[in-house]
Amino acid sequence: MTVFEYVMVLVSVILSLGIAKLLENHAELMKRGPSVRWSPTYLLWLVIIFFSHVDLWGSLWMIRDQHVWTLLSLLTVLSAAASLFYAAVLSVPDLEPGQDVDLWQFHLQNRRRYVTALMGYLILGAALNMTVMIGHFDMATATGTLPGIALCLAAIFIPNRWVQIAAPILIAALMTIYFLNYFATLTG
Repeated sequence: MTVFEYVMVLVSVILSLGIAKLLENHAELMKRGPSVRWSPTYLLWLVIIFFSHVDLWGSLWMIRDQHVWTLLSLLTVLSAAASLFYAAVLSVPDLEPGQDVDLWQFHLQNRRRYVTALMGYLILGAALNMTVMIGHFDMATATGTLPGIALCLAAIFIPNRWVQIAAPILIAALMTIYFLNYFATLTG
């Protein structure tokens, strides 16, 4: 096995655990039916966290031919995966039997935790793009990452309802543009 294959196995396990947590919790919320007050803003954050998991996995595929891995690059990749795992775990409410769940209130009370973890991934992703993934980094990546970090900061520190609604919408739009531009690199 190559170093890349070892790294991808470990990263895939971490990412799989995060995705499983998101899916399991969402299914549990769906089973609760009317005792859940749904929030489109909260759900959009979950979608962003889910697709960030896919982004890391797909981005690493672009460097599958890299044979040399430094300890720093390995730790950065693992930290990015761990950051996404934390975002997934921190973004889901603890579900108590028989207790109603208000996802908008959950978001307002817990956004700092999971949005900070997501922002950590964006920062680590930028570091990966500038170091490990040299040759795959360009200004389009930077123009999506920096606004994404700024929008995360706004969501963390500005409790205004419209900021809380606009931040994930704009991040989702940036991610959509990113995926449309870079999806072809997965098959390259």
